[in-house]
Amino acid sequence: MAKTKHGLPETKGQFKLRGLVTGMLRDDTYSSKKTKTGNDRRVLKFGVQTAPESTVYVTVQGMEMDNVYFSKRSEVKNQPSEIKKVKWNDRFNDQEEGFKLIGVGVGLDKDENGKNIIYTMTDYDAAKFIYEKLEDETPVFIRGQIEFSHYKNDNDEVIRSKKFVIKNIYNSKSIDFDAEDFKETSDFKQRIIFMGIEKVDDKNDPRFLVEAKVVTYGSVEDVEFVVRDKSLANTLRANLKPYSAIEVWGNIYNKLDSEEIKSEKKSVWGQEDSFKKVNGTYIRELVITGADPESIDKDTYSEEKIDEALRALKEFGENESRSNVWGTENKADENDDLPW
Repeated sequence: MAKTKHGLPETKGQFKLRGLVTGMLRDDTYSSKKTKTGNDRRVLKFGVQTAPESTVYVTVQGMEMDNVYFSKRSEVKNQPSEIKKVKWNDRFNDQEEGFKLIGVGVGLDKDENGKNIIYTMTDYDAAKFIYEKLEDETPVFIRGQIEFSHYKNDNDEVIRSKKFVIKNIYNSKSIDFDAEDFKETSDFKQRIIFMGIEKVDDKNDPRFLVEAKVVTYGSVEDVEFVVRDKSLANTLRANLKPYSAIEVWGNIYNKLDSEEIKSEKKSVWGQEDSFKKVNGTYIRELVITGADPESIDKDTYSEEKIDEALRALKEFGENESRSNVWGTENKADENDDLPW
């Protein structure tokens, strides 16, 4: 595991989606602006509809850098890859045999046989390339990383957020949400530091909330997950103590929050009309459906080590279906064939 600026190993998360592209015609889908240092920065944000009522929003963003990095896999088993630093302006040049750019894998073009042509690009180049290739309703398959962060708003309130950052995007086979064999692909896997679990007494949606922490390169973030499987919730409660790390996985749930309301005015054309008012907000949940008991680590992220990391951050400044009691199978990191 990679070390962070404060000394603790990073707890990484990943996701995979299969769905239809949406939101490409919005004014803020793509932007290219200068940073305070004068470098160009590109940001692409769009939605992937993974089911009739669920859309996950993904992003790829990058800026001009001094260097890029290429890697070459070692011929010796269990040895680390060789890394080569290359000047930014030389990033498109051919490198020594075996060296591949570390970046975003993009497969949105097809060859004469109908197979995806895969390019590897920097995030900066990928943002523009993907924007120019995608259209609404394009079927895609995406893998990426989950990035957690927080900031304070104008009222000095802490706002917590998560981004689904694209690392691979490919053309996918056609998607029919109404097909009998349709199965949603909207999965995540995340290593978390368990802090506690509590029941939410909601008759319409009985569930459990898991309070946890994740360690990023430059921060320790408080995060929240949902469990709807009572048996799994009881297993987590019985087997985990605060500050125990564990790998969990499940489904990404991102649904528009809307409510049915009645018009208060009577229409001169007859009866009252009932319409749906869109609140403009989304119910965003990471729903845990399984966990790996063999991944439990009770020592790396003790309360003392977390506190020490938080003190270090204050000093330096923060950055940016197999079924058992541990739930369902992990689907986020299956080595399945890419669905093109």
